[in-house]
Amino acid sequence: MQGLPAAITQRGGIDTVRRRSHGRPFDVHIEFQLLIDQQHVTYEFIITGDRLEEYRVKTEKTIMYGPNGEEKVSFVRNGHDWDGPEGVAPFMDEQSLALTALGGTKQFKPLVDFLSGLTVYSIFPDTLRIPQRFDSSHPLKEHGENWVSILRELVKEKYAKNDIVTGLRKLTGDIEDVRVASAAGYLIAEFKQQVKGQKAKRWFDAAQQSDGTLRVAGLLTALVQSPALPVIGVEEPELTVHPGALPMLYDYLRQASEVSQVFVTTHSPIILDVVDVENDVIFVVNRVDGKTEVKRMTETQLEPVRKSLLRLGDLFMSGDLQLSLFDDTSWRK
Repeated sequence: MQGLPAAITQRGGIDTVRRRSHGRPFDVHIEFQLLIDQQHVTYEFIITGDRLEEYRVKTEKTIMYGPNGEEKVSFVRNGHDWDGPEGVAPFMDEQSLALTALGGTKQFKPLVDFLSGLTVYSIFPDTLRIPQRFDSSHPLKEHGENWVSILRELVKEKYAKNDIVTGLRKLTGDIEDVRVASAAGYLIAEFKQQVKGQKAKRWFDAAQQSDGTLRVAGLLTALVQSPALPVIGVEEPELTVHPGALPMLYDYLRQASEVSQVFVTTHSPIILDVVDVENDVIFVVNRVDGKTEVKRMTETQLEPVRKSLLRLGDLFMSGDLQLSLFDDTSWRK
């Protein structure tokens, strides 16, 4: 885990994280409910502060339950006060999470490993467009900063390369191959395409591709990279992508879910229309009074979709996916 200070700095500071906080700053409360190795785990922490530009960890706690629902191990941290398993006393400062220091402990390592393996992608086409220096780090970075290096490895693997080329061909209609070339110490992604009005096929570099093509190329790389990530998040895959390609892209997301846990945030009714309401877990996220709330759709709310009376995208466009219509406890089920 990179640690809380690094994560907040990477996102522009605590004021940016809070965003719409005015006057006395909002507390930031994050809670996870997870299933790890057949164990139910809850983990949460609250960040507070007296001024917008300051923060400290107010509380932090986790409970790990055994297969029969019995409490197996837990800790509670209030400020600098610690209550945890005997012999476990992590270093804590007011701006760091205790969990970050627990990765070497047998009790909490599964939770630390799970959260460390969680990668959320928001691919920036301009980041993929420019030549990149070789980067040996894994996995693919959040915005695609090491994309060409990861792609260079994948094109050596027959099945991974075929998956990427097939997806790009469906998107553009004319991409037949992909490779990575080197020039002056930089790596450059290239795509083999039909020349418009000619029979000839040529290699075009990433700088000559559209935002949509590059974003799909980056997302496909994230989904087929090896080794597969335990948890993959994709923020708004519809951005810059042609609407007609979104069902195809969602097929890749669903395929990736066979080996990874995949979650997607979207404002696209087209993507919502291809969501499998029988097997995909659907949550709704709204901002209410400056706070972000997340709740799970209930069976009653999904009934019109199951009966083919409405599509999920119709509910979204009509405004019927409002949290005020939801059971307050539905997200806990």
